[in-house]
Amino acid sequence: MRAYGPESPERATLIVHSEEPEFAGLEGTPEPVICEHCGAQRHTMGMLLGDKVFWHPYGAEYCDCEAGQAEAQRARDEEVEREKAERRERAERLLQERIRRITNDSGMGERFLRRTLDTFEVETDEQKYVLKLATRFARHFDGLLPGRDKPLPKQNGFIITGPKGTGKTHIAAGIANYLLRQGTPVICMPEHALYGRIKSTYDARDGTDEADVLRLYATVPLLVIDDLGKERATAWSVSTLFSIIDSRYEAALPLIITTNYDTGALTGRLTPPGDDGVTAEAVVDRLREMSVSVTLTGESRRIANDR
Repeated sequence: MRAYGPESPERATLIVHSEEPEFAGLEGTPEPVICEHCGAQRHTMGMLLGDKVFWHPYGAEYCDCEAGQAEAQRARDEEVEREKAERRERAERLLQERIRRITNDSGMGERFLRRTLDTFEVETDEQKYVLKLATRFARHFDGLLPGRDKPLPKQNGFIITGPKGTGKTHIAAGIANYLLRQGTPVICMPEHALYGRIKSTYDARDGTDEADVLRLYATVPLLVIDDLGKERATAWSVSTLFSIIDSRYEAALPLIITTNYDTGALTGRLTPPGDDGVTAEAVVDRLREMSVSVTLTGESRRIANDR
């Protein structure tokens, strides 16, 4: 069997098979392979360019029998999955490069990078429970991401509340570090640094603008905002925060928030002086809907470590 390839007639490529008499027995022509299912001979396809045949490098074609075609379908499915994985890996690598360019790596300082889930010291049942949830969150993170063929994830984020020094940042950074080691892009930074990176684009000379940073905050697989509510709220900050949170809310993307305030007090902290609080309430409402809230209490670890 022969067929012409897609090239122009004057440089036509002939599609040939090793079963054709003129190629049988020639040096370099692949030997037929016996189908393990039905015993029929399987032959190899090639391309005839000039007087030279280039045989398919993957060997004989699959048999036309039912079992052979099922095997061929499995191979095609595996190839599709492999290509999907490669595209996903390329996309994640490009996203990591964007994170490095825009936020200087993940945005995590040296202190953040040293905090892991394995080094979190458990002293109470409450801490043990939160660590268990955090570990499960990190290990099964892929299942928390939205996907075309699965239900929209609900409450796939964390709000970690509690007094200062109780380990909130350690837990959040531990999740971020775990995912970063797995190759998952993460942005993890305090609230003030989140805003600071946006403001730095106003006079940036590297071509980065505010939209680039906001788009990155909105689309990175995991965004961690540490110490939310610590900064003095302004009309600009609460509007910017709402834009980030709302974008992730609509995309069903997970985020982690650490804060010293419960959700009621957080609304007040996010409301600028003289503001009606509507935008701050919208931020907190979305956080409640998106996230599981856990609380860490107890003596400050920073104070204890100073003794």
